[in-house]
Amino acid sequence: MSDKALLEVRDLNLSIHDTKILTDISLSVPQGRTLGIIGESGSGKSMTALSIMQLLPKGAECRGAIHFDGRDLTQLDETTLCELRGSDIGMVFQEPMTALNPVHTIGDQITESVLLHQKVSRREARRIAESTLERVGLPVSQYPLTRYPHELSGGQRQRVVIAIAIACKPKLLIADEPTTALDVTTQAGILDLLNSLKASEDLALILITHDLAVVGNMADDVVIMRNGEIVESGATSQVFSEQNHLYTQTLFKASSFVPDTGTSAHQDTVEGDTPFANANANVTATATATANPPLLSVDRLVCTYPINKRRLFAPQRFFRAVDEVSFNIHAGESVGLVGESGCGKSTLARALLGLQKISAGQVTLHDRDLGNPDNLRESRQHMQVVFQDPYGSFNPRHRVSRLVAEPLHVLPDKPGRGETDKLVNTALENVGLMSSDADKFIHEFSGGQRQRIA
Repeated sequence: MSDKALLEVRDLNLSIHDTKILTDISLSVPQGRTLGIIGESGSGKSMTALSIMQLLPKGAECRGAIHFDGRDLTQLDETTLCELRGSDIGMVFQEPMTALNPVHTIGDQITESVLLHQKVSRREARRIAESTLERVGLPVSQYPLTRYPHELSGGQRQRVVIAIAIACKPKLLIADEPTTALDVTTQAGILDLLNSLKASEDLALILITHDLAVVGNMADDVVIMRNGEIVESGATSQVFSEQNHLYTQTLFKASSFVPDTGTSAHQDTVEGDTPFANANANVTATATATANPPLLSVDRLVCTYPINKRRLFAPQRFFRAVDEVSFNIHAGESVGLVGESGCGKSTLARALLGLQKISAGQVTLHDRDLGNPDNLRESRQHMQVVFQDPYGSFNPRHRVSRLVAEPLHVLPDKPGRGETDKLVNTALENVGLMSSDADKFIHEFSGGQRQRIA
Protein backbone atom coordinates (compact mmCIF):
# COMPACT_ATOMS: atom_id res chain seq x y z
CA MET A 1 0.00 0.00 0.00
CA SER A 2 1.23 3.51 -0.83
CA ASP A 3 2.46 5.49 2.18
CA LYS A 4 0.89 8.64 0.73
CA ALA A 5 -2.61 7.22 0.45
CA LEU A 6 -4.92 8.08 3.34
CA LEU A 7 -7.46 5.59 1.96
CA GLU A 8 -6.66 2.64 -0.27
CA VAL A 9 -9.17 0.03 -1.39
CA ARG A 10 -7.83 -3.13 -2.98
CA ASP A 11 -9.79 -5.91 -4.73
CA LEU A 12 -13.05 -5.10 -2.95
CA ASN A 13 -15.83 -7.59 -3.69
CA LEU A 14 -19.29 -7.28 -2.20
CA SER A 15 -22.20 -9.71 -2.31
CA ILE A 16 -25.59 -9.41 -0.60
CA HIS A 17 -27.42 -12.72 -0.14
CA ASP A 18 -25.22 -14.24 -2.86
CA THR A 19 -26.05 -11.44 -5.31
CA LYS A 20 -22.86 -9.84 -6.60
CA ILE A 21 -22.86 -6.07 -6.09
CA LEU A 22 -19.21 -4.98 -6.44
CA THR A 23 -16.42 -6.72 -8.34
CA ASP A 24 -12.68 -6.09 -7.84
CA ILE A 25 -12.96 -2.43 -6.84
CA SER A 26 -9.55 -0.79 -6.34
CA LEU A 27 -9.02 2.91 -5.67
CA SER A 28 -6.92 5.24 -3.54
CA VAL A 29 -7.31 8.74 -2.14
CA PRO A 30 -4.17 10.59 -0.98
CA GLN A 31 -4.48 13.15 1.76
CA GLY A 32 -5.47 16.56 0.43
CA ARG A 33 -6.85 15.25 -2.88
CA THR A 34 -10.33 14.67 -4.31
CA LEU A 35 -11.51 11.47 -5.96
CA GLY A 36 -14.64 11.68 -8.10
CA ILE A 37 -16.79 8.56 -8.55
CA ILE A 38 -19.15 8.69 -11.54
CA GLY A 39 -21.72 6.24 -12.85
CA GLU A 40 -25.39 5.77 -13.59
CA SER A 41 -27.94 4.84 -10.96
CA GLY A 42 -27.33 1.32 -9.69
CA SER A 43 -23.68 1.23 -10.80
CA GLY A 44 -22.43 0.64 -7.25
CA LYS A 45 -21.22 4.12 -6.28
CA SER A 46 -23.12 4.36 -3.00
CA MET A 47 -22.40 0.72 -2.08
CA THR A 48 -18.69 1.46 -2.51
CA ALA A 49 -19.04 4.35 -0.07
CA LEU A 50 -21.02 2.25 2.40
CA SER A 51 -18.38 -0.48 2.16
CA ILE A 52 -15.70 2.03 3.12
CA MET A 53 -17.83 3.14 6.07
CA GLN A 54 -18.62 -0.52 6.90
CA LEU A 55 -22.33 0.32 6.99
CA LEU A 56 -23.51 -2.70 5.05
CA PRO A 57 -26.91 -4.43 5.30
CA LYS A 58 -27.49 -7.85 6.81
CA GLY A 59 -26.47 -10.65 4.52
CA ALA A 60 -23.58 -8.65 3.05
CA GLU A 61 -20.28 -10.40 2.48
CA CYS A 62 -17.31 -8.08 1.94
CA ARG A 63 -13.94 -9.36 0.72
CA GLY A 64 -10.77 -7.43 0.02
CA ALA A 65 -8.87 -4.74 1.92
CA ILE A 66 -9.93 -1.20 2.87
CA HIS A 67 -6.96 0.56 4.46
CA PHE A 68 -7.56 3.92 6.15
CA ASP A 69 -4.71 5.74 7.85
CA GLY A 70 -2.79 2.48 8.16
CA ARG A 71 -5.66 0.31 9.45
CA ASP A 72 -7.77 -2.22 7.58
CA LEU A 73 -11.38 -1.21 8.24
CA THR A 74 -12.67 -4.68 7.40
CA GLN A 75 -10.77 -6.10 10.42
CA LEU A 76 -11.97 -3.57 13.03
CA ASP A 77 -14.71 -4.25 15.56
CA GLU A 78 -17.90 -2.17 15.64
CA THR A 79 -16.81 -0.11 18.68
CA THR A 80 -13.64 1.05 16.94
CA LEU A 81 -15.55 1.75 13.73
CA CYS A 82 -18.05 3.91 15.63
CA GLU A 83 -15.15 5.96 16.96
CA LEU A 84 -13.87 6.52 13.42
CA ARG A 85 -17.22 7.33 11.83
CA GLY A 86 -18.06 10.97 12.34
CA SER A 87 -14.62 11.87 13.71
CA ASP A 88 -11.98 10.72 11.21
CA ILE A 89 -14.40 9.73 8.44
CA GLY A 90 -17.46 11.82 7.70
CA MET A 91 -20.21 11.05 5.20
CA VAL A 92 -22.85 13.17 3.51
CA PHE A 93 -25.70 10.82 2.63
CA GLN A 94 -27.73 11.15 -0.55
CA GLU A 95 -31.17 11.66 1.00
CA PRO A 96 -31.12 14.34 3.72
CA MET A 97 -34.58 13.70 5.17
CA THR A 98 -33.67 10.04 5.72
CA ALA A 99 -30.29 10.94 7.24
CA LEU A 100 -31.85 13.35 9.76
CA ASN A 101 -33.93 12.39 12.79
CA PRO A 102 -37.34 14.07 12.34
CA VAL A 103 -38.04 14.31 16.11
CA HIS A 104 -34.77 16.07 17.04
CA THR A 105 -33.84 19.67 16.30
CA ILE A 106 -31.00 20.38 13.89
CA GLY A 107 -28.99 21.84 16.77
CA ASP A 108 -29.34 18.68 18.85
CA GLN A 109 -28.25 16.49 15.93
CA ILE A 110 -25.08 18.46 15.23
CA THR A 111 -24.34 18.78 18.94
CA GLU A 112 -24.76 15.03 19.42
CA SER A 113 -22.05 14.32 16.85
CA VAL A 114 -19.65 16.76 18.54
CA LEU A 115 -20.30 15.36 22.03
CA LEU A 116 -19.76 11.78 20.85
CA HIS A 117 -16.35 12.44 19.34
CA GLN A 118 -14.89 15.43 21.20
CA LYS A 119 -14.28 16.02 24.89
CA VAL A 120 -16.10 19.33 25.16
CA SER A 121 -18.93 20.73 27.26
CA ARG A 122 -22.48 20.92 25.93
CA ARG A 123 -22.17 24.71 25.72
CA GLU A 124 -19.01 24.41 23.60
CA ALA A 125 -20.69 21.77 21.45
CA ARG A 126 -23.59 24.16 20.80
CA ARG A 127 -21.10 26.89 19.86
CA ILE A 128 -19.42 24.50 17.40
CA ALA A 129 -22.86 23.61 15.98
CA GLU A 130 -23.65 27.30 15.44
CA SER A 131 -20.34 28.06 13.73
CA THR A 132 -20.65 24.95 11.55
CA LEU A 133 -24.11 25.98 10.38
CA GLU A 134 -22.70 29.41 9.56
CA ARG A 135 -20.03 27.76 7.41
CA VAL A 136 -22.62 25.88 5.34
CA GLY A 137 -24.74 28.96 4.76
CA LEU A 138 -27.36 28.59 7.52
CA PRO A 139 -26.78 31.49 9.93
CA VAL A 140 -28.46 30.94 13.29
CA SER A 141 -30.04 34.39 13.08
CA GLN A 142 -32.30 33.00 10.33
CA TYR A 143 -32.12 29.26 11.04
CA PRO A 144 -31.96 28.77 14.83
CA LEU A 145 -30.77 25.51 16.32
CA THR A 146 -34.31 24.87 17.57
CA ARG A 147 -35.68 24.17 14.09
CA TYR A 148 -36.73 20.68 13.07
CA PRO A 149 -35.83 19.11 9.69
CA HIS A 150 -39.39 19.41 8.36
CA GLU A 151 -39.21 23.18 8.85
CA LEU A 152 -36.42 23.46 6.28
CA SER A 153 -36.40 23.11 2.52
CA GLY A 154 -34.70 20.14 0.83
CA GLY A 155 -31.59 22.13 0.08
CA GLN A 156 -31.40 23.48 3.62
CA ARG A 157 -31.71 19.96 5.03
CA GLN A 158 -28.83 18.88 2.81
CA ARG A 159 -26.69 21.65 4.27
CA VAL A 160 -27.52 20.44 7.79
CA VAL A 161 -26.34 16.94 6.81
CA ILE A 162 -23.09 18.46 5.53
CA ALA A 163 -22.73 20.39 8.79
CA ILE A 164 -23.05 17.16 10.81
CA ALA A 165 -20.43 15.49 8.61
CA ILE A 166 -17.82 18.26 8.96
CA ALA A 167 -18.49 19.34 12.56
CA CYS A 168 -15.64 17.17 13.93
CA LYS A 169 -13.21 18.06 11.11
CA PRO A 170 -12.69 14.58 9.65
CA LYS A 171 -9.62 13.48 7.69
CA LEU A 172 -11.76 11.88 4.99
CA LEU A 173 -15.14 13.14 3.80
CA ILE A 174 -17.36 10.99 1.57
CA ALA A 175 -20.00 13.11 -0.17
CA ASP A 176 -22.71 11.01 -1.86
CA GLU A 177 -24.52 13.37 -4.26
CA PRO A 178 -24.07 16.34 -1.89
CA THR A 179 -25.65 18.90 -4.21
CA THR A 180 -28.54 16.90 -5.70
CA ALA A 181 -31.27 18.93 -3.93
CA LEU A 182 -29.55 22.31 -4.20
CA ASP A 183 -30.02 25.15 -6.66
CA VAL A 184 -27.05 26.25 -8.74
CA THR A 185 -25.99 29.16 -6.53
CA THR A 186 -26.21 27.14 -3.32
CA GLN A 187 -24.48 24.24 -5.06
CA ALA A 188 -21.60 26.52 -5.95
CA GLY A 189 -21.37 27.66 -2.32
CA ILE A 190 -21.33 24.07 -1.01
CA LEU A 191 -18.68 23.02 -3.52
CA ASP A 192 -16.60 26.06 -2.60
CA LEU A 193 -16.98 25.04 1.04
CA LEU A 194 -15.78 21.50 0.32
CA ASN A 195 -12.83 22.89 -1.62
CA SER A 196 -11.90 25.28 1.16
CA LEU A 197 -12.11 22.46 3.73
CA LYS A 198 -9.83 20.32 1.61
CA ALA A 199 -7.31 23.14 1.28
CA SER A 200 -7.36 24.43 4.87
CA GLU A 201 -7.47 21.08 6.68
CA ASP A 202 -5.66 18.87 4.16
CA LEU A 203 -8.86 16.87 3.82
CA ALA A 204 -9.24 13.86 1.53
CA LEU A 205 -12.56 13.97 -0.33
CA ILE A 206 -14.54 11.33 -2.20
CA LEU A 207 -17.17 13.01 -4.35
CA ILE A 208 -19.95 10.77 -5.70
CA THR A 209 -22.01 12.56 -8.32
CA HIS A 210 -23.76 12.34 -11.69
CA ASP A 211 -22.52 15.81 -12.62
CA LEU A 212 -19.48 15.55 -14.89
CA ALA A 213 -18.93 19.32 -14.70
CA VAL A 214 -18.64 19.15 -10.89
CA VAL A 215 -16.10 16.32 -11.12
CA GLY A 216 -14.18 18.12 -13.85
CA ASN A 217 -13.87 21.25 -11.72
CA MET A 218 -13.18 19.61 -8.34
CA ALA A 219 -11.69 16.13 -8.66
CA ASP A 220 -7.98 15.41 -9.02
CA ASP A 221 -8.69 11.79 -9.96
CA VAL A 222 -11.79 10.04 -11.24
CA VAL A 223 -13.28 6.55 -11.19
CA ILE A 224 -16.06 5.58 -13.61
CA MET A 225 -18.29 2.68 -12.54
CA ARG A 226 -20.81 0.50 -14.30
CA ASN A 227 -22.61 -2.63 -13.04
CA GLY A 228 -20.48 -2.76 -9.89
CA GLU A 229 -17.15 -2.56 -11.73
CA ILE A 230 -14.63 0.17 -12.47
CA VAL A 231 -14.45 0.58 -16.26
CA GLU A 232 -12.01 3.50 -16.33
CA SER A 233 -9.92 5.44 -13.82
CA GLY A 234 -7.04 7.86 -13.63
CA ALA A 235 -6.27 11.56 -13.45
CA THR A 236 -9.39 13.59 -14.23
CA SER A 237 -7.82 15.53 -17.10
CA GLN A 238 -6.56 12.32 -18.70
CA VAL A 239 -9.84 10.38 -18.40
CA PHE A 240 -11.90 13.33 -19.64
CA SER A 241 -9.66 13.96 -22.64
CA GLU A 242 -9.03 10.34 -23.72
CA GLN A 243 -12.39 8.66 -22.89
CA ASN A 244 -10.97 5.23 -23.70
CA HIS A 245 -13.98 3.17 -22.61
CA LEU A 246 -17.19 3.17 -24.63
CA TYR A 247 -19.25 3.71 -21.48
CA THR A 248 -17.23 6.83 -20.65
CA GLN A 249 -17.99 8.18 -24.11
CA THR A 250 -21.68 7.39 -23.61
CA LEU A 251 -21.75 9.29 -20.31
CA PHE A 252 -20.22 12.36 -21.91
CA LYS A 253 -22.66 12.28 -24.80
CA ALA A 254 -25.61 11.92 -22.42
CA SER A 255 -24.41 14.83 -20.28
CA SER A 256 -24.13 17.32 -23.13
CA PHE A 257 -27.10 19.64 -23.03
CA VAL A 258 -27.77 22.62 -25.26
CA PRO A 259 -30.82 24.64 -24.14
CA ASP A 260 -33.45 25.45 -26.72
CA THR A 261 -33.72 29.25 -26.84
CA GLY A 262 -36.57 29.22 -29.29
CA THR A 263 -40.16 29.97 -28.32
CA SER A 264 -42.44 27.00 -27.86
CA ALA A 265 -46.20 27.18 -27.56
CA HIS A 266 -46.11 24.51 -24.87
CA GLN A 267 -43.04 25.50 -22.86
CA ASP A 268 -43.35 28.35 -20.39
CA THR A 269 -41.12 29.30 -17.49
CA VAL A 270 -42.28 30.46 -14.08
CA GLU A 271 -39.49 32.03 -12.10
CA GLY A 272 -39.16 33.99 -8.92
CA ASP A 273 -38.02 37.59 -8.67
CA THR A 274 -34.26 37.88 -8.31
CA PRO A 275 -32.40 38.12 -6.08
CA PHE A 276 -34.21 35.74 -3.69
CA ALA A 277 -33.14 37.75 -0.64
CA ASN A 278 -36.47 37.24 1.14
CA ALA A 279 -36.58 33.51 0.36
CA ASN A 280 -40.19 33.62 -0.76
CA ALA A 281 -41.97 32.95 -4.01
CA ASN A 282 -43.12 36.07 -5.80
CA VAL A 283 -43.76 34.73 -9.25
CA THR A 284 -44.21 36.28 -12.64
CA ALA A 285 -45.18 34.16 -15.62
CA THR A 286 -45.59 34.62 -19.34
CA ALA A 287 -48.14 32.14 -20.62
CA THR A 288 -49.04 31.38 -24.18
CA ALA A 289 -52.21 33.09 -25.29
CA THR A 290 -54.94 30.60 -26.02
CA ALA A 291 -58.70 30.65 -26.42
CA ASN A 292 -59.13 27.51 -24.34
CA PRO A 293 -59.74 27.85 -20.59
CA PRO A 294 -56.77 26.92 -18.38
CA LEU A 295 -56.51 23.44 -16.88
CA LEU A 296 -54.99 24.85 -13.68
CA SER A 297 -55.42 28.45 -12.57
CA VAL A 298 -53.58 30.08 -9.66
CA ASP A 299 -54.76 33.54 -8.63
CA ARG A 300 -52.80 35.68 -6.11
CA LEU A 301 -51.89 32.66 -3.99
CA VAL A 302 -50.45 33.38 -0.53
CA CYS A 303 -49.04 30.81 1.92
CA THR A 304 -47.69 31.80 5.33
CA TYR A 305 -45.99 30.08 8.24
CA PRO A 306 -46.20 31.24 11.87
CA ILE A 307 -42.91 32.44 13.36
CA ASN A 308 -42.02 31.27 16.87
CA LYS A 309 -42.70 33.90 19.50
CA ARG A 310 -39.70 35.21 21.42
CA ARG A 311 -41.92 36.47 24.24
CA LEU A 312 -44.99 34.85 25.77
CA PHE A 313 -47.43 37.68 25.01
CA ALA A 314 -45.80 38.92 21.81
CA PRO A 315 -48.11 39.22 18.80
CA GLN A 316 -48.04 36.31 16.39
CA ARG A 317 -45.91 37.00 13.34
CA PHE A 318 -46.00 35.18 10.01
CA PHE A 319 -43.47 34.44 7.27
CA ARG A 320 -44.77 34.68 3.69
CA ALA A 321 -43.34 31.66 1.88
CA VAL A 322 -45.51 32.28 -1.19
CA ASP A 323 -46.44 35.86 -1.94
CA GLU A 324 -49.35 36.53 -4.34
CA VAL A 325 -48.41 34.04 -7.06
CA SER A 326 -50.54 33.97 -10.22
CA PHE A 327 -50.22 31.83 -13.35
CA ASN A 328 -52.24 29.52 -15.61
CA ILE A 329 -51.43 26.14 -17.13
CA HIS A 330 -53.31 24.92 -20.19
CA ALA A 331 -53.67 21.34 -21.37
CA GLY A 332 -50.48 20.16 -23.08
CA GLU A 333 -48.28 22.85 -21.54
CA SER A 334 -45.16 22.37 -19.40
CA VAL A 335 -44.35 25.07 -16.86
CA GLY A 336 -40.97 25.21 -15.13
CA LEU A 337 -40.81 26.61 -11.60
CA VAL A 338 -37.30 27.94 -10.94
CA GLY A 339 -35.77 29.44 -7.82
CA GLU A 340 -33.18 29.10 -5.11
CA SER A 341 -33.47 26.68 -2.23
CA GLY A 342 -36.01 27.96 0.28
CA CYS A 343 -37.70 30.39 -2.13
CA GLY A 344 -41.11 28.70 -1.84
CA LYS A 345 -41.21 26.23 -4.75
CA SER A 346 -42.15 23.17 -2.68
CA THR A 347 -44.63 25.17 -0.59
CA LEU A 348 -46.33 26.30 -3.79
CA ALA A 349 -46.47 22.70 -5.07
CA ARG A 350 -48.00 21.46 -1.80
CA ALA A 351 -50.59 24.24 -1.95
CA LEU A 352 -51.59 23.17 -5.46
CA LEU A 353 -52.11 19.62 -4.16
CA GLY A 354 -54.15 20.73 -1.17
CA LEU A 355 -51.40 19.58 1.22
CA GLN A 356 -50.61 23.12 2.38
CA LYS A 357 -53.08 25.58 3.87
CA ILE A 358 -53.78 28.54 1.59
CA SER A 359 -53.73 31.86 3.44
CA ALA A 360 -55.16 33.89 0.56
CA GLY A 361 -55.89 33.56 -3.14
CA GLN A 362 -57.43 30.74 -5.12
CA VAL A 363 -56.37 27.55 -6.92
CA THR A 364 -58.76 25.97 -9.42
CA LEU A 365 -58.43 22.71 -11.37
CA HIS A 366 -61.06 22.02 -14.03
CA ASP A 367 -62.91 25.05 -12.60
CA ARG A 368 -63.07 23.39 -9.17
CA ASP A 369 -61.85 25.45 -6.22
CA LEU A 370 -59.18 23.36 -4.46
CA GLY A 371 -59.53 25.52 -1.38
CA ASN A 372 -62.83 23.73 -0.77
CA PRO A 373 -62.13 20.40 0.99
CA ASP A 374 -65.18 18.83 -0.65
CA ASN A 375 -63.50 19.17 -4.07
CA LEU A 376 -60.12 17.78 -3.08
CA ARG A 377 -60.83 14.03 -3.12
CA GLU A 378 -62.15 13.98 -6.67
CA SER A 379 -59.60 16.53 -7.94
CA ARG A 380 -56.65 14.52 -6.62
CA GLN A 381 -57.53 11.76 -9.05
CA HIS A 382 -56.37 14.15 -11.78
CA MET A 383 -53.10 15.19 -10.08
CA GLN A 384 -49.87 13.34 -9.34
CA VAL A 385 -46.67 14.48 -7.68
CA VAL A 386 -43.06 13.29 -7.57
CA PHE A 387 -41.74 14.35 -4.18
CA GLN A 388 -38.24 15.74 -3.67
CA ASP A 389 -37.10 12.99 -1.29
CA PRO A 390 -37.89 9.62 -2.95
CA TYR A 391 -37.12 7.42 0.06
CA GLY A 392 -39.29 9.53 2.36
CA SER A 393 -42.18 9.16 -0.09
CA PHE A 394 -42.57 5.43 0.53
CA ASN A 395 -43.58 3.14 3.35
CA PRO A 396 -40.44 1.00 3.76
CA ARG A 397 -42.47 -1.99 5.01
CA HIS A 398 -44.39 -2.36 1.74
CA ARG A 399 -43.20 -3.95 -1.48
CA VAL A 400 -42.94 -1.92 -4.67
CA SER A 401 -46.04 -3.60 -6.12
CA ARG A 402 -48.20 -2.19 -3.33
CA LEU A 403 -46.50 1.22 -3.39
CA VAL A 404 -47.04 1.72 -7.12
CA ALA A 405 -50.61 0.37 -6.99
CA GLU A 406 -51.65 2.56 -4.05
CA PRO A 407 -53.16 5.41 -6.17
CA LEU A 408 -55.41 2.89 -7.93
CA HIS A 409 -57.29 2.20 -4.68
CA VAL A 410 -58.88 5.68 -4.67
CA LEU A 411 -60.40 5.29 -8.13
CA PRO A 412 -64.20 4.93 -8.26
CA ASP A 413 -63.82 1.85 -10.49
CA LYS A 414 -60.94 0.06 -8.80
CA PRO A 415 -59.29 -2.46 -11.16
CA GLY A 416 -59.11 -6.12 -10.24
CA ARG A 417 -55.99 -7.90 -8.98
CA GLY A 418 -54.89 -9.12 -12.40
CA GLU A 419 -55.41 -5.73 -14.04
CA THR A 420 -53.62 -4.00 -11.15
CA ASP A 421 -50.57 -6.26 -11.52
CA LYS A 422 -50.50 -5.59 -15.25
CA LEU A 423 -50.65 -1.80 -14.71
CA VAL A 424 -47.87 -1.95 -12.09
CA ASN A 425 -45.59 -4.02 -14.34
CA THR A 426 -46.18 -1.69 -17.28
CA ALA A 427 -45.45 1.38 -15.14
CA LEU A 428 -42.15 -0.10 -13.90
CA GLU A 429 -41.04 -1.02 -17.41
CA ASN A 430 -41.94 2.47 -18.67
CA VAL A 431 -39.43 4.02 -16.24
CA GLY A 432 -36.62 1.61 -17.13
CA LEU A 433 -37.08 -0.98 -14.38
CA MET A 434 -38.11 -4.64 -14.63
CA SER A 435 -41.49 -6.13 -13.77
CA SER A 436 -39.70 -8.47 -11.32
CA ASP A 437 -38.77 -5.39 -9.26
CA ALA A 438 -42.38 -5.30 -8.06
CA ASP A 439 -41.58 -7.93 -5.43
CA LYS A 440 -38.70 -5.94 -3.88
CA PHE A 441 -38.65 -3.48 -0.99
CA ILE A 442 -37.69 0.14 -1.56
CA HIS A 443 -34.40 -0.10 0.37
CA GLU A 444 -33.14 -2.55 -2.26
CA PHE A 445 -32.88 0.21 -4.87
CA SER A 446 -30.40 3.01 -5.47
CA GLY A 447 -31.41 6.65 -5.09
CA GLY A 448 -31.97 7.10 -8.82
CA GLN A 449 -34.05 3.92 -9.05
CA ARG A 450 -36.21 5.08 -6.13
CA GLN A 451 -36.82 8.34 -7.97
CA ARG A 452 -38.04 6.39 -10.99
CA ILE A 453 -40.44 4.42 -8.82
CA ALA A 454 -41.73 7.68 -7.34
